[in-house]
Amino acid sequence: MSALIYTAGQDVPLAVTVLNDSGLPATATNVVVTVTAPDGSTSTPPTVPAGTGIYTATVPAAATSGTWLVRWLATGSGFAFASESQFQVRLAGVEQVVDLSSVKAHLNMPATDTSQDDELIGFILAASAVVRDLIGPIIPETHTEFFTGGVGTISLAWQPVTAIANVTEYYGLSAFPLTEQPLGSQMNAFAYTVDYITGELTRRTFGGQAALFAIGDKNIRVVYTAGRTDVPYNVRLGALELIRHLWQQSQQGARPRFGGARMDGETHVPIGFAIPDRVVELLSPHRRPPGIA
Repeated sequence: MSALIYTAGQDVPLAVTVLNDSGLPATATNVVVTVTAPDGSTSTPPTVPAGTGIYTATVPAAATSGTWLVRWLATGSGFAFASESQFQVRLAGVEQVVDLSSVKAHLNMPATDTSQDDELIGFILAASAVVRDLIGPIIPETHTEFFTGGVGTISLAWQPVTAIANVTEYYGLSAFPLTEQPLGSQMNAFAYTVDYITGELTRRTFGGQAALFAIGDKNIRVVYTAGRTDVPYNVRLGALELIRHLWQQSQQGARPRFGGARMDGETHVPIGFAIPDRVVELLSPHRRPPGIA
């Protein structure tokens, strides 16, 4: 396998070096590779010899996202060989807050050097998830949430909110749709107003008066879209700095602490937290509110 993470629908090349009992590459009389998809289904793609002890295979258009397991079994003259590995498949269109070219430029890597691209993509995906948790989604995504009634305002978990698809109150088995009715334009008693920045929905009734959502347990259903149409520059820089931090902690060898050697001559690599303060500060103008109720 040449890559670490593949996109759904991509062919996945597999390769193994068969070793005899002495640990040397050996030609096998029978080689079988069994691939187990995340849903538990298995396949045995045909194997092809590619040199002494080297065998290859291809998983065509791996469609299911998740972890795929690979098991090679080979037998030859006086030996049996087994090897296991795995690869990851991610869904197409998964949110990436920054692109690979921008990351390589930020790390001062030559654009023509692709030797570490697969590993960098893994760091981009990891950093994107962290940034999303801190500031909310970048690419618009749909959420369905249920809230307990009896309160005047409910707070959606993800911001900024770009659209409310529907809000429904349930009284026992009866469902009552609510509609967005801005203050001063009330049409009926089944209304709400929304702050799209904070994600707060306020129940309204006649004349725009504040009211309570129907009393019940998880009886208020809200379907909405949250996300952004572009990535603010401070968010891009924060994501790039987070990727640089994670990359350097995993790649660099020992270096003097704070730029210089200690008095005793010992060097030290500071580990610190996964998210440096400078990254938090860069993202802070767009932080999600704490204590989601």
